[in-house]
Amino acid sequence: MSQPSTWPLPAGSSRVVLPLQLTRQLDQHPLTKHLYPVAYGHYVDALGHQVERQQHTDHLLIFCHRGRGWFRTHNASGSVEAGQLLLLPAGQAHAYAADHEQPWSIYWAHFRGSAAVQCSDFLSLSAQSPVLTLSRWRQLIPVVTDLLNLQTQRYQFSAAIVAASLLQRIIAELPRLTSAMQIPAGFDLRALERFMYDNSHRDISLDEFSEFAGLSRYHFSKKFKQITGSSPMRFFNQIKVKLACQLLDTTTYSIRQIGQQLGFDDPYYFSRLFKKTMGISPQYYRESSHMTHSQTNLLNPQQGR
Repeated sequence: MSQPSTWPLPAGSSRVVLPLQLTRQLDQHPLTKHLYPVAYGHYVDALGHQVERQQHTDHLLIFCHRGRGWFRTHNASGSVEAGQLLLLPAGQAHAYAADHEQPWSIYWAHFRGSAAVQCSDFLSLSAQSPVLTLSRWRQLIPVVTDLLNLQTQRYQFSAAIVAASLLQRIIAELPRLTSAMQIPAGFDLRALERFMYDNSHRDISLDEFSEFAGLSRYHFSKKFKQITGSSPMRFFNQIKVKLACQLLDTTTYSIRQIGQQLGFDDPYYFSRLFKKTMGISPQYYRESSHMTHSQTNLLNPQQGR
């Protein structure tokens, strides 16, 4: 297998490499042998991400949803912008990297199968023109989310079969998403929520959320409030506080470090926001959580064993 890059994963990123034994099973199973993933993931703001391969045994899809990058093969070279997909067939030496000024955020998948070689023709791509522009790519976010959420079950064969079916669906959907049809006056809340979780380490503006949804600031805020009962920024901050609670429960990071991981440079602002949302300070939340856990272990001594 062409190993994925070992680029260090920042907050919000993920990488799944299926074990060799599992991919061999997928290569033999009637439901998956025509097309299945061997690795996949999501790199967020991938500054410094760069790969060069002379030997390439897998097919590789790279979809850029923010920022930009570049690629080079023997037959073509160019940039990959937000909303564009790059397909690199097996056997083709290549290089690619994130842009230094606007590093890309990408979904990617290494894949194989008896039908994998037909993907270029299916997507109307060629060695000279390996980039596809998707005008309605956000419709695929729920399927991509389901695929990424399988990472906790990646060593289970049943989950691997589901991963193969989701990758097949993603590729099957791509041609119809190239149409320049007008974006509907609304948005997929599930896709937007995934976007918020993926970018929980950043300080995102309302403009960026409305751009993701394909609406003006006014119509986006109005529609969001109608659906959720909350403003977009308040909803986003609630997600950050939820993630902060998880970090307070499971790590020994300082309050400042947790705030920085969630895009807050000012620890005092982070603490005020946390207290406004939870009713208590981050420090008191951590102390109360640890005290409750200790009391539970005293009452149920077998749990800690």
